[in-house]
Amino acid sequence: MVKYLIILLIFIINIPAQEIISSGQDSVVTDEIVVESNRLKMKNSEAPNKIQVIDAELLKRINGSRLPDALSLSDAVFIKDYGFNSGTKTISLNATQSEHTLVLIDGIRLNSRQNAQYDLSLFDLEDIERIEISKGGSSALYGSDAIGGVINIITSRDPKKPFSFNIKGETGSYGYRKFYGKLSQYFKLGFAQKLSFNILASDERAENEFDFNFKNGPVITEYKRMNSDFNTQGVNFDIKYLQSDEMSLKYFARYSSFTRGVPGIFLGYSTGSARQEDKIAMTGFSFDKKISGKVFSKCDLTYQYQLQKYYDPATFNLTTVINSFYKLRRVSASSVYSILISDKFNLESGAELNLDDISSNETEEGKATQAAVFAVSKYIFNISTGSVLTFYPSARYDYYSNISEHNVLTGKFGINFKPFGRTDFHIKSSFGNNFSAPTFNELYWKDIGNKDLRPEKSLSFDAGLYYKFDFASVNELEVSYYNIYTKDRIVWTPVSGSIWRPLNIQKVSSEGIDASLKSELSLSKFLFANVGINYSFGSAIKKSEDFSGDPSFGKQLIYLPKEMVKGSIMMNYLTTSKLLKYVSFSLFYNFSTRRYTNFENTQFIPRYDVVDGNIAAGFKFSGFETDLRFIVNNILNEDYTVLPGYPMPLRNYKIEINLKYQ
Repeated sequence: MVKYLIILLIFIINIPAQEIISSGQDSVVTDEIVVESNRLKMKNSEAPNKIQVIDAELLKRINGSRLPDALSLSDAVFIKDYGFNSGTKTISLNATQSEHTLVLIDGIRLNSRQNAQYDLSLFDLEDIERIEISKGGSSALYGSDAIGGVINIITSRDPKKPFSFNIKGETGSYGYRKFYGKLSQYFKLGFAQKLSFNILASDERAENEFDFNFKNGPVITEYKRMNSDFNTQGVNFDIKYLQSDEMSLKYFARYSSFTRGVPGIFLGYSTGSARQEDKIAMTGFSFDKKISGKVFSKCDLTYQYQLQKYYDPATFNLTTVINSFYKLRRVSASSVYSILISDKFNLESGAELNLDDISSNETEEGKATQAAVFAVSKYIFNISTGSVLTFYPSARYDYYSNISEHNVLTGKFGINFKPFGRTDFHIKSSFGNNFSAPTFNELYWKDIGNKDLRPEKSLSFDAGLYYKFDFASVNELEVSYYNIYTKDRIVWTPVSGSIWRPLNIQKVSSEGIDASLKSELSLSKFLFANVGINYSFGSAIKKSEDFSGDPSFGKQLIYLPKEMVKGSIMMNYLTTSKLLKYVSFSLFYNFSTRRYTNFENTQFIPRYDVVDGNIAAGFKFSGFETDLRFIVNNILNEDYTVLPGYPMPLRNYKIEINLKYQ
């Protein structure tokens, strides 16, 4: 009974596009955040497509500490979870595949050329200002892999105080523990000149031998997940020279190491003994220059290195040894110019160059040179008083040295129409073509790679309504429709006996709706709440036969749910005490329908609904701020899996202490 009462409560709530409750605020109403994911800066209401923002305040309120923990609560996003906080995690956005969502950090591409994916579990949420999720095809803006949309991670900006530090510790179930520390400082060098730096380090680990229930027909048996431990460390550093708003030069370096057990699919008996190690290093420079009052430039030069090892000690004395490694290197350079031609006409254009190579004992040596030029513009037409029509045309040319189809042209056209004067009501739509280039695995896998592969191509269309209104609270309603048709999808296909090769043979249609309502309430002078609801429906249907009589033709792709409901309620009580700043309560809900586990859609994983929550209190004294949080995951003790054979834990807990001086 308690479970269904909670679900009934959740039905009127959801994750907001921006968290407006801050421990130091006396109001819940804030201005709409300006986003960067469409290259031109704009508000979500003014964009031609739906853009959701998860800002720093919301990131502090969620239960988890890594990127998928935030994205799993976002609209129309499904996280493929291969086993709790130690498992690999990939994303499905707008019912597309993991390799069809581009992940960026400050505009720098993170997707691996090895498989076009990015393991979200590798990214720590500390030191993040906000995450922007841009829905819909964006190859005309960013090139390959942006068929379903773009995730842009914006890191923290310049220090606001001359000296500040932040120390955080966490402990929890299954031997979980985390330590995080950050030091920031800036120096004034003269008139309008400033030098600042940030340095942070983190260590997170857990034995992760968690309890779960395994169903074998009518029999339910409790097991303990073994070889599911992990430990990860990260160090980030940046230093920036700023000369007023005229010029800035920044150097940054990021390093992370992630070691984990890979127990594999659980079938009711033994647990796998494989291990995986990931080491990622990124460094580079960023130079921003104000050329004139209407012309701005930004230049970036970055180097990325990734080492992945996958091995199974149990096979080292066998004939077939599992011991693989992949080394990937990337040098990237870009130069972008923003031109404010007039109040009604903006233009951004630029060029990019990426040099990638791979060395592995599973693939041939592979290299790729990718170059691109692009242009994005914004045209504003005032039709009548308060009625505005905005056009967003964009185009891009990409060159790839290592694929048969060297040249790829993409374009996108978007509109945003505000028909009524003072009413914040907008009609959005965009249409474009997109692509995903063949990966190193598909091209260079030893003996079976296919160097004649063409890029996967898609046509995407989306349309939606955005309405912000006051009715008992500040409310935002947004409804979106999307349709993505992909052809030449690369599929590993049997060609002779037991030999499989990647071929451009599949067609898939992804279609769905995404509806969300968010409300910001002032319940009293000191009590505020943020509530809402999101519902998404997405089908991903196979539209071609791999062979005559293919039983998967016309069926939903595996592991993708058709429906999801997500919700949250976040309440904040601001006190008048000099010591106690606030008390907060947060509750999150995530529901997913069944996911098919075979191509014929005759077998599936059951639906699940999971409720997480936390309570927190903040204290302030002598310039120090301390936050205490008690976190509960899977409050209702739900027995579920996201993917077949990868069990999720039952109810578990964490305690967090955060000390800041700023």
